[in-house]
Amino acid sequence: MSIIRNIPILRKLIDTGYAILLIIVISALVGLILAFPVMWLWNFVFGSLYRINVFQAWMLNILASILFGQRNASK
Repeated sequence: MSIIRNIPILRKLIDTGYAILLIIVISALVGLILAFPVMWLWNFVFGSLYRINVFQAWMLNILASILFGQRNASK
């Protein structure tokens, strides 16, 4: 680890990598937490036809955000 302390560019690169990894992990956890209400609502409405699990609800959230996400129109 003394090599990292002596090379500031390498240290900054590793710190940036840790920050990006932390953002990805937190985003995934928040996405999974927000998938639970979608799963419960889907299973309540369509439970007799088809039940989904939390990962399918998570993917449904991602698909809905791609299809219906907010678009900024610049003038």
